[in-house]
Amino acid sequence: MNSSREEQAMLSDAVRIHEAAEADAGGNAIRMAVQAGMESGRRRSWQGRFTKGSFFGLAAAAVAAMILFFIPVIHDSTSHTAAPPGVVNWGELEKFKRLNSFDMEAATLDSAIRHDYIQMINQSAASGDYKITLNAVTADENRIIFLYTAEVAEGQEVYGTSSARMKDISTGQYLENGGGIGGNATASGLLNNRIYYGRSIINLDRNKPFPEQLEADFQIASVDTGKLGQPKTGTIVADMHYSPRLKVNFKLDPKFKEQQTVIVQPDEDFFLDGIEVTLEKVEISPLLIRTMIRIKNESDITWQNRQNIFEVVYGNEIQSVTKYGTVHLGMTVGSGTYEGFERRYGSNLLDQPESLNLILKTGTGKNAKEINLPILP
Repeated sequence: MNSSREEQAMLSDAVRIHEAAEADAGGNAIRMAVQAGMESGRRRSWQGRFTKGSFFGLAAAAVAAMILFFIPVIHDSTSHTAAPPGVVNWGELEKFKRLNSFDMEAATLDSAIRHDYIQMINQSAASGDYKITLNAVTADENRIIFLYTAEVAEGQEVYGTSSARMKDISTGQYLENGGGIGGNATASGLLNNRIYYGRSIINLDRNKPFPEQLEADFQIASVDTGKLGQPKTGTIVADMHYSPRLKVNFKLDPKFKEQQTVIVQPDEDFFLDGIEVTLEKVEISPLLIRTMIRIKNESDITWQNRQNIFEVVYGNEIQSVTKYGTVHLGMTVGSGTYEGFERRYGSNLLDQPESLNLILKTGTGKNAKEINLPILP
């Protein structure tokens, strides 16, 4: 099968699958960002054994930009984020629940669906051998999370989405892509590589008008049947095929902009790598918790100190206690700031937490330490 893209565009897009920040990643690798001054939103959660091409994910941010790299598929490691307590009926979205074991946003989506904080879209766009369906979205003033299904005709297998993005129709501008994960469908324990389920995030700036009319824009990458499991898949340009841009227009439910961000200022002082810092501010919305940690004394604000406090924390989570049980919200993105750093986590604000605690782990062996900082109450 020949791609509908021109040869030059095919080459360009093949490189983009490996490098572009908007890429959702390929079917046989996890995309992460790992470099100095960057905090990886590492999903160390490849639970069980899956064939090559079954799952992938990305989530990381640098101070200035997000850069993605391929690393090999990881098998048989422990889940980084505890599963949300209780059982939530996802209804027609149940097929996406398979991603939950690997998704740092699992508790967030569980909470949104539990409280019907979801908008079903179920609109499709198709061209030739490719079809995309935008199944559902949820949003607040900080982000949009959307679920989609990619399908290919017989003779092809879905490698992944080379991009999944959204445009604000009122401005004509694409919104900031926050990455995503996805995997091929299963039936009776067997992979169906012609169907692929994905979850992506769009970051919003709440200082700008809340988007209303949106255009979801996808491009599917595929390979011939049988090639998905081959070791060099994704590195041989000639093996890759691409759909045209597949677009779905929809109106975002206005209920999402009614949920305002709660701002808490704990002003909790503690030490990281011998440097006094402050948990200065925490922003909480239905889909996002953002924490800001600042070096307390201005004289201590140096590049080296900022680097040290950024790197000394190897474990991040927020423990949320609700009437539904206790959830551990894993960190999804981190970045440095001039005075310290900020980190972002999932959220279950809709569950009305009785308490929220930021837990940071530092040191190893006898020097291992867990810092517990109350956010709520």
